[in-house]
Amino acid sequence: MAIPASPAPPSLKNSRRLNEPPIGDAAFLLRILALLSVGSILHYRHERTRSRALAGLLLARYRAGDLSRDEEAPMGESNPPVSTGRGDDGTTSLLGSGRLGKNDPRIITLGDVDEASAFLGLARAEAAGEIGELLLELQRLLYRIMGDVAMPQGENAVGERDLAFVDGALEEWREKTEIPRAFVVPGESRLGALLDVARTVVRRAERSLVAAGYADEHPYALRVVNRVSDLLFVVARAADGRRTLSRG
Repeated sequence: MAIPASPAPPSLKNSRRLNEPPIGDAAFLLRILALLSVGSILHYRHERTRSRALAGLLLARYRAGDLSRDEEAPMGESNPPVSTGRGDDGTTSLLGSGRLGKNDPRIITLGDVDEASAFLGLARAEAAGEIGELLLELQRLLYRIMGDVAMPQGENAVGERDLAFVDGALEEWREKTEIPRAFVVPGESRLGALLDVARTVVRRAERSLVAAGYADEHPYALRVVNRVSDLLFVVARAADGRRTLSRG
């Protein structure tokens, strides 16, 4: 019995690929690199959009003061880059304001308030109980002030309620603390000294707010910062207890 012949393979005579001139190794590599570059750019733009959206969300929540003590910011599949090198020219990015010089009054003010919060954190690391809880609330308040300064086109988050909170805390601590009637030389206790350092940095942040002309733009932020430094002086004396012997 005769075995049927195998069907002929399909004709490739009209294949576009076969009719194209052969691609050299260099040209092929250039095409691959071009495709990879386009993919990287698209990925970078996507991640940048996600980062900006996340930053805007977290900043809005900081301004509202609704980030809990133990809550962590959500992380993506990988940690975001810390350094981009874009600030090597002496500028930095600010949401809604584009690139600004690092000597811009707004950037200086934000840096001073951030430094004040960092020193409050240092003091809080040594504190316990109600002093620690108070310092945490003051750090959150400073974050909201930073949000107001960073986004001047928005409505101020810091207002009369925040001023009333600081005034209430000031009065509460003043009633249970012996206030010296002379100038105090800081250093009678470690916590008291840390609070005094934080107080002086808060005073610098207040001067920066005034120098930048924010007294009218952020009136409650300025008043709150002024009261916070007074409050820290009283709490530092409470931390010293009756050991406040070094008086000027």
